[in-house]
Amino acid sequence: MSEPIPKQFSIPRAMFVDGLRELCAKATGAAQRVTSNGGKGIHGKSDTSTLGIVFMAFLCAVLPLDISQLSLAIVGAFLYAVLHKFDQSAQKRPNISVIVEAAAPQKAVPRKAALQKAAACNATSRGYSGTHAKPGTAVIVSPEVREPSVQPVLAPTFQSNGWEGETQELILQIMPTSEGDQKVKQLARLAQQTIKTLVPEVEVNGFASANFTTGKAFAVAVPEVDIVVRVSPQILFARLHGRNSLGNASQRDPKQLQKCAIRIFTDRLVSVGGFKFRRSSFRGQEPKVTLLAPSSLGLFSEAIPVDFSVNVMTPLYNAALLTECGIFDTRAKELILIVRRWAKDRGISHAAKGHLSPYLWGLLTIYFLQVHNTDVEGPLLPPLEQFEMSARFLKKNGTATGTSEQPRWKSAEATEPRTSAGSLFKEFVHFFNTSFDWRNEAVSIRTGHRGSPSLELPLHIIVSDESPMSQVGPSVEDPFHAAQNLGDGMNLMSLTRLKEELSRAEAMCDLDASLAELLEPWAPADFETAEAKHGEHANTKQDPVPVVRKGKDVLNKFPAAAATSKDWRVDAAEARASAAA
Repeated sequence: MSEPIPKQFSIPRAMFVDGLRELCAKATGAAQRVTSNGGKGIHGKSDTSTLGIVFMAFLCAVLPLDISQLSLAIVGAFLYAVLHKFDQSAQKRPNISVIVEAAAPQKAVPRKAALQKAAACNATSRGYSGTHAKPGTAVIVSPEVREPSVQPVLAPTFQSNGWEGETQELILQIMPTSEGDQKVKQLARLAQQTIKTLVPEVEVNGFASANFTTGKAFAVAVPEVDIVVRVSPQILFARLHGRNSLGNASQRDPKQLQKCAIRIFTDRLVSVGGFKFRRSSFRGQEPKVTLLAPSSLGLFSEAIPVDFSVNVMTPLYNAALLTECGIFDTRAKELILIVRRWAKDRGISHAAKGHLSPYLWGLLTIYFLQVHNTDVEGPLLPPLEQFEMSARFLKKNGTATGTSEQPRWKSAEATEPRTSAGSLFKEFVHFFNTSFDWRNEAVSIRTGHRGSPSLELPLHIIVSDESPMSQVGPSVEDPFHAAQNLGDGMNLMSLTRLKEELSRAEAMCDLDASLAELLEPWAPADFETAEAKHGEHANTKQDPVPVVRKGKDVLNKFPAAAATSKDWRVDAAEARASAAA
């Protein structure tokens, strides 16, 4: 039995108990108000500390404690409250006040819709689009407009004087080097190590089509380095979708699987490998993305643009043709590099805009050297079947037509000094500007002679969206797939620009202009003129936007134009045969 409480402590204890009861009543009232408001206070949730105070006050009122014990309990509770308050203030992040100008009232967007929209915007900003243009649909080509550049690219300068001296200096600058090839191989190994964590069976190869440290104009649009991933489609599907996954039809489609692999590998290279994403190009015959290999990787002194693709053959074909052209004649390789550099600086080799790619410009150069006879020499290059490495690809694809008993091709021996690469470039632009018939002839390095395109090569008809008039686009035969027209990506704008640049180049060569003037980086029409079209003095009638129509799309909209153009190759062949007779 507990001892009776002394009288001198009974009055303070009674006063302390009354105070605690009053505190309990207030705390209980506050808790009831919180409950009546749906459990939401200032911060939208119940105050658990209030309930704790009520419980502690109840214990103090009921338990038979003396005044010293109560005093220690109060001091401890006070210290605990101070420490708890300090921890809350340390963990709480400061609020950031943002002043937003008043805008038009908008409807509230549901959370699900907002998340879907944010995901779509995120995918678009990274260059990954869930929808792609299907064959047979009209592809709208946006006109190229000049924008002010923070760091404009200036025209190249040369120390040498005269056309021949400048040409030789340019060749030394753009010729691939062994040091550059080693850097590209190291970059390919780095990419392979990064991707192997996802697909251990991959093999990554790097190709450098020129000296990538020179040529700043359109460097990101037209990279000089290709990184290609090679892996079996069956293994790729099993690794990306699981070995026991059957997958739907779209996942098993080779093109869709290729694009899916590019997206996944690109995410890995950017998030882990240190690469930077720049742009994607999934509408072409070979989908790819453009990455930036920064100097932080320790391989290059400055960032290098790189084209990244999966299971494509064009970079391999390009490297093989360039190497073998150099074996046949060093001038052939030099001319290919000069033509590519000219097309790149003048803005007519960006395939995403409908222009001929650097690979196609190489095909045009090889074709020119096959069919063009100089004054003192014959053709500088043979048909494709005489190319040793490329002939293997022809046999593998089943497109070889020659026999193994054919004699080895040899170039004609010149008794006079040979034509230089600089002079060959002048003849190249003259040939394609005045001699070559873009409508009735085809570029075919497989045959190596001039003539109409084969009947199995598909048509490429270019029309304007505002006019039923059509014209036949260039026919560039794929040397390794004879039934594929590599020029089917051109549009009205790119074809016009092609002819403009050929005409400009020939005129400047006739005037003995310098190579620096010829290679002055191209820019679209003055951006001030473009801005005026969208400003106060904008015209009411918009310029027609050129579009490219293929296959059945042309036949459905312009049956008359297609009917008059579908047999033009037969007519051209008959006309050429009668002229020869």
